[in-house]
Amino acid sequence: MNNKPAAIVLAASVLAASLSGCGGGQTDSRAIAGIDGSPIKVPAQIERIATVYGPSYESMVLLGAEDRIVLCSDVQKDNFPWATVIFKRMNIVPILQNVHTAVNVEEVMTHHPDIVFGFPRSNEERKLKEARIASVPGRTGGTLAEVKGLLQVYAEALGGDAPVRAQAYSDYFDEKLKMVTDVTGKLAAGDRPSVYFAGIDLLTTYGRLSDIPELIQAAGGQAVTETLEAGERVSINFEQLAAYNPDFIFIDHGGINERSSVEQVMKDTYSDGRYSRIKAIADSRIYLSPSGVYFWDMGLQKILLLMYMAKTLHPELFRSLDMQEELKEFYSRFFQYDLTDAESEKILKRENPDNFQAPANPAQHNHHK
Repeated sequence: MNNKPAAIVLAASVLAASLSGCGGGQTDSRAIAGIDGSPIKVPAQIERIATVYGPSYESMVLLGAEDRIVLCSDVQKDNFPWATVIFKRMNIVPILQNVHTAVNVEEVMTHHPDIVFGFPRSNEERKLKEARIASVPGRTGGTLAEVKGLLQVYAEALGGDAPVRAQAYSDYFDEKLKMVTDVTGKLAAGDRPSVYFAGIDLLTTYGRLSDIPELIQAAGGQAVTETLEAGERVSINFEQLAAYNPDFIFIDHGGINERSSVEQVMKDTYSDGRYSRIKAIADSRIYLSPSGVYFWDMGLQKILLLMYMAKTLHPELFRSLDMQEELKEFYSRFFQYDLTDAESEKILKRENPDNFQAPANPAQHNHHK
């Protein structure tokens, strides 16, 4: 792992010092370093938060700032009925619609946020800057270390005890990563099954510029897209998937933009005769990533995905790894919610909470009814 998170914190300290030391520095703002190291000016006091970028809501919960959220996005709620159970304010916070297409900055402004945790879209960042609203862009990292790095940027923006909370997560992340790689790091190349990771639909995947190949490698697999010159959720064709011929297929991120749920994607794949010659499909080795409060292929739960994948690929090597217990520990430590055995089992099986009413449009959620 690299030292990028530590470098980010150091850069933030230097920026803050330089800002306060120069004659033109404002007393009501301070500077931090973004995930790419660039300076970002944030308010000295943050009381009203808009969480627009997907993983930012769960990050605010972990950092102890959920009570300051005044606006969240549709992607944080519509696909995740568990979020309305686990997160205390998800059912009462106003929802911003269609954020995957474009963020309506004018609507954001009506909620008077002090800061927006948004997408890395230059046009939206420009509009927020013109409106004199601080914004911190998020992004899905190219390395696993950036999962921790983005959380630390959020924590530096919030101040208070948020950096301490972020460090606790970072320590947990490193501990669980080491637990897995201490085992998988000893595997010979021939003992690593080939893995294809799909997002949104079967022919959408993740290339070497994303952290998914690194995740698969750490879990004891060999990513078939490790040399694909692409980042996240890039489209390929059937012929390419057939040429990859993976031993295992994992699917995450279904249900976005009115597309089919991952359950439907898996069902359609098994019923489509074209795919029957692909090894993972012939051997019934398609697995759906759990989600709970958010997608596991991005955001804070990615470390749970690592453990889940390692257990799936190498059950004999991880007999003592209990995913129900790991899930319960994670939610208790970082979301302050104690899952029951039944709840943790449902999340791992991608089942909805008890008494959940599915929306009229089935593409708006990605869980079993």
